[in-house]
Amino acid sequence: MLITLLVLALVGATGWWQYRSLSSEYVGLMREQQQALTDSAAADLDYKLGVHLAALSRAARELGAEGFADPAAQQRFLADKDLRAMFDNAALATPDGAIVAIHPAAAQPPNVADRDYFKQVRDRREPAISAPLLTKGGRQPAVVMAVPVEAPDGRLAGVLGAALDLQRANVLGDLSRATVGRGGHYEIVTRGESPRIVMHPDAKRLLEPAAASTAALAGGPENDLATHATVRSANWDLRLVVPARAAYAPLEQARRNLLLQLLWLGLGCALLVWLGTAWVMRPLEALSNAIRTLRQSPDSQVRLDVVANDERGDLAREFDALMGELREQRLEVAAVTDASPVGLFRCDSEGRMTYVNDEYLAIHGLAREEAQEGWLTLVREEIRDKVRQDWVRIVSAAEPLNATRRLHRRDGTQVLVALRSRPVLAACRVMGHVGTVTDITERTRAERALRTLTAIFDMTTDFIIQNDAKGRLIYMNPAARRRTGVDLDAPIETLKVSDFNPPQTLERFRSEVVPTAVATGVWVGESVVWDAQKQPFPVSHMVIAHRDKHGKLEYFSGLMRDISAAKAAEQALRESEQRLRMVTDHLPALISYLDRELRFRFVNKAYQDWFGIEPQQLLGRSLREFYGEEAWAQMEPYIRAALGGRQVTYERRVTGAGGRRDIQATLVPERNEAGEVVGLYTLDSDITAHHEAEEALQESEARLRTVADALPMRVAYIDADERYRFNNLAYEREFGLSRDQIQGHTVQELLGEPAYESVKPHIRAALAGEVVTFQSEVSQSDSYNCYEAQYIPQPAANADTIVGFHAVITDITRQKLEEKRLVGLAQIDPLTGLANRAGFEARLGEAMDRSRSAGALMALMYLDIDGFKQINDQFGHQTGDELLKAFSGRLSQGLRSSDVRARLGGDEFTVIMEGLPHADIAVAAATKLVLAMQTPFTVEPQRTINVTASIGLAFYQGGAATSAALVKQADEMLYRAKRAGRNNVQTAPLPVEGGQT
Repeated sequence: MLITLLVLALVGATGWWQYRSLSSEYVGLMREQQQALTDSAAADLDYKLGVHLAALSRAARELGAEGFADPAAQQRFLADKDLRAMFDNAALATPDGAIVAIHPAAAQPPNVADRDYFKQVRDRREPAISAPLLTKGGRQPAVVMAVPVEAPDGRLAGVLGAALDLQRANVLGDLSRATVGRGGHYEIVTRGESPRIVMHPDAKRLLEPAAASTAALAGGPENDLATHATVRSANWDLRLVVPARAAYAPLEQARRNLLLQLLWLGLGCALLVWLGTAWVMRPLEALSNAIRTLRQSPDSQVRLDVVANDERGDLAREFDALMGELREQRLEVAAVTDASPVGLFRCDSEGRMTYVNDEYLAIHGLAREEAQEGWLTLVREEIRDKVRQDWVRIVSAAEPLNATRRLHRRDGTQVLVALRSRPVLAACRVMGHVGTVTDITERTRAERALRTLTAIFDMTTDFIIQNDAKGRLIYMNPAARRRTGVDLDAPIETLKVSDFNPPQTLERFRSEVVPTAVATGVWVGESVVWDAQKQPFPVSHMVIAHRDKHGKLEYFSGLMRDISAAKAAEQALRESEQRLRMVTDHLPALISYLDRELRFRFVNKAYQDWFGIEPQQLLGRSLREFYGEEAWAQMEPYIRAALGGRQVTYERRVTGAGGRRDIQATLVPERNEAGEVVGLYTLDSDITAHHEAEEALQESEARLRTVADALPMRVAYIDADERYRFNNLAYEREFGLSRDQIQGHTVQELLGEPAYESVKPHIRAALAGEVVTFQSEVSQSDSYNCYEAQYIPQPAANADTIVGFHAVITDITRQKLEEKRLVGLAQIDPLTGLANRAGFEARLGEAMDRSRSAGALMALMYLDIDGFKQINDQFGHQTGDELLKAFSGRLSQGLRSSDVRARLGGDEFTVIMEGLPHADIAVAAATKLVLAMQTPFTVEPQRTINVTASIGLAFYQGGAATSAALVKQADEMLYRAKRAGRNNVQTAPLPVEGGQT
C-alpha cells in the first residue's frame, strides 16, 4: 500500500505541475489579448471624447462674445447648431453661473456656479469634462463638457456646456451596451480616492461608488478576468470585465480531461504494484500461520523451518528462540505471583479475569473454577448488572484505577479491599488491566479509631497535652495551642510543662499532682495555668499517667477545661442579685414573688412607697390577707388562671387615700423542672396617666372626624400596607359604603384593578416620603369627571420611616370642563370653524409624537388659494371671506374624518394625515383636492368665482425632526408648486430626518 501511494503521489504531482503550467500560460495569454482590446477601446473612447470636446470648443469660438450677449442669437445658436447630434442637451452660462439659454428649454434653469467643471473653465480658461453627476433640472445622471466663450480681448464672456446623458444612446451609452465574448462588458469609473461609476450595463449602478482598482480581480480562475486602461482626456478608467465562467471555460475542460487521464494511469500503476508486492511477500505466509497458532495456544507445538538458508529461515530461528525465552519467563512469573501475599489478577477488555493467584481467591472466598467472573457473586443481585457495566467501562479505558471496595463473602463475613490496577496497552489500544487486591479490613479499623480519637482531640474546646517523664511536651491539641499562643504548625519538642504554668502550680505538681497520678494512675482537681500573655486563669484539671506493657512510666496526659467563665459567673450571680434588688427597689411599679400558697416571698421598696409598710413586714403574709376580700374577689380569677400555668395581664381600679389609681397587673408563673407551677411573679404598674391620655385622644379624634365629615372633599388616612385606617363621610357617599366596609380594606380592593394600577405609582412615591399631587380623568359615554388628588406622607414618630399617607381628593370637574371650553375656543378659527394656528400647532406636535413612538407614516399638506389677493382687491373682503368658508367646506368633504384641517391665516390652510400605510394615499388625496377646487365657487346668488389651489406635501416617520422643520418642508413644496405654474401638487421625495416614502 505504501508503494502504491508513492506511485499515485508521483503521478498526481506530475499532473498538477502540468496543469499549473498550462493554466498560467493560458491566463497570461487571455490577459494579454483582453488588455490589448481594452487599450484599443480606451484609445477609441479618448478620441471620440476629444472630438466632442473639440466640436464644443469650435462652436464656442463661432458664437463669440457678440452672439453670447444677444439673447436671440443665443437661442438660434442652440437651436440651429448641430450639437444635438453629439450631445443630449446644451446650455450657455454667464461667468457667475446663471443659465441664460438652455436646449431643450427648462421652466426654471438652475445656477451652476457651484459645479467643479464650471469653476475649472472659469478659473483656468480651458475645456473641462465633469465627473458624473445628477443634473439640477431633471436629476438625471450625466457627464458635462464645458468650454469658455471668450471675447476678442481675452475676457471671459461665458461658458458653453453640453451634457451626455448616461442613460441614453450616445458615445458612452453605446459602449455600455457593447458585449465581449459571452457575458463580457465595459464599464467606466472615475480615478482618484473616491471613484464613481460613469458607465455600466446596469443603469441602476450609475454614480455609485466603485472599487479603486481591478488588480484584485485578476488572481486566478476563481475570479472574473478584468483589465483596465486610462481614458486620458477625462481622467477615467475604462474596464473590461469577462465573467470567470466564460473566460476560463476551455481551461476547466482541459483540467477535467487531465484528471480523468491521471485517474486511469494511477489505477493501472496501483494494480501492477499490488500484484508484484503480493508475490514477493508469499514466502512469509507459513511463518505467519505459525505465529497465529501460538498466539491462540502458547503451549501448542508448531513446525518451523529453522534450517532454511534464507530470510524465512532466519526469522523462524529467531522466533523459535524468542518463544523459548517467553515460556521460561512465564513460568518464573507464575511462581512469583502464586507465592505473593497480595491478590494479583489480569482481565481482558471485557472485564473477564484471565489470571488470578491463590491469594486473590482466598480474599474473595472463591474456587479456582469461579475465577473468571466469580467476584460478581459477592455483589448484591439487584445492582449486579450495573456493577458489571461499570467494571467493563473502567477496564476498557486507558486510565489507572485506585479504589476501595467492600465485599460480602458467602460465609457471611465482610472484607474491605484496596483495588489497584493499570491498563495493558498494545499499539495504543487497551488489551485489559492488571492489578492487585489487598485486604485492608483490620488496618482500616485501626486507622478509623485513630482518626476518630485525633478528630475529637482536634475539635474539642478542652486543652489536651502530653509530656514525657522529664516534662518535655510531645503533643498539644489546637485548643491548647491557641490559648497558650503556640502556632498550629509550630514544633513543640523544645517546650516544657514549666513554660505554661506559674510557679505555685509547678510546686503543686511536684508535691501533689505527680505523686498521686503515679500512685493511682490519675489525678483530678483544679489548678491555674498561663495563657498566651502569661496571664493566669483557672482550669478543671485531670492528669493521667501512662505505662508500657512492662509497667514502666512512659508519659503523662493532661486534660484541662477553662473554668474562668464559671468562676466569673458565680461572682456575676452574686453581683446580679445585688443589682436586681437595687433595680427593683427603684422601679415605680410593685414587684413581688408569691409561692404556691400565695404568700409574699419577695417585695420591692415600691410597696413601702404605695402602702407605707416595710417590705420585711410583708414577707410571709398572704395576698388575700394583704389586699382584703373586696380586692381578692376581683383578683381571684386571674390568680387561679396564673396558677394553672398561664401568663395573665389584667387591669383593676384602686381607690385609696391618694385618690383613684388604675393598675395593670401582670402574673407570670414559675415552673420547676417537672413543669409544675411553684410560684408567681407579679408586676403592678400605675396606668392612670395612660388612661387619661387615651380619653383625651378619643375626644380629639371625635372632634377631628366632625370637621372631616363636614368637608366637601374626600379625606382618608392609609397605612404602609395600603389599608384604609380613617375616612370621612364624603368617602362613604362616593362609594356607597359604610365606614366599617371601607376601613381595613386595601386601596386595590376598594378601587378595583384598573383604577388601582393608575394610582399605584403615586402611592409608591408617597410611601417613599414624597408629597404627590396628580389629576385623574374618568370619561364615560354619558359623563365626565375629573379629580385632583394629593398624597401627603405621614412619618413615624422618630422620622426614620413612613408609616402611611393622607389622601385628599377634590372634585374639579367643573373647572376642568370650563378649561377645556376656553382651550377649544382659543384653538378654533371663527370664520371657517377649522382649527386655527394654535390648534394646528398643538395637534401637529401630538401627531408627530404618535408617529415617533409607533414608527407610522404621516403627511402634512400646506395649501393656499391661487390669486386670492386679486379676488379680495376685485370683489372686496366680504366676498373673500365667503370664498374662504366655501373653500374650507369643500376641503372637509375631500378628506377623511380623522384628518385634521386648519386655517393658519389669510388663504393658508393645512391638513394633517396620520396612520398612512404608504405615501400614495396622501398624494392621491392632494391630487383629488386640486381637482375639486377647480369647480367654480358660488359665493353670492349672482356671482361665481373660478379659483385653483396649490399644495405642498411633506412626510414624517419618526426621528429627531421638529414640527417647524416639517412645516418648513411642506411650505417649500408649496413654493415649488407655485413656481411650477400653480394648480398642482409638489411632493417631498423623502420624509423629514430620512426614511423612504
